[in-house]
Amino acid sequence: MSQQKPITDRILESLRSSPECEFESLVTRYPEFTWNELFLEVARLSRAGQVIITRGVGIFTIRQAAV
Repeated sequence: MSQQKPITDRILESLRSSPECEFESLVTRYPEFTWNELFLEVARLSRAGQVIITRGVGIFTIRQAAV
């Protein structure tokens, strides 16, 4: 039985492979999580200073914060 990675690991892994991504691409990439689950985790990561969210016209872009 394979274990799936936690939502946090998947989001950060996605940002390591691409410096920034649109929120909707995360939703498409990880269909096993709901939009709300991804949103809550991205918001938590933002509050923790691990990611930066940039808002455009109808688009939210996420990038990993500088260490």
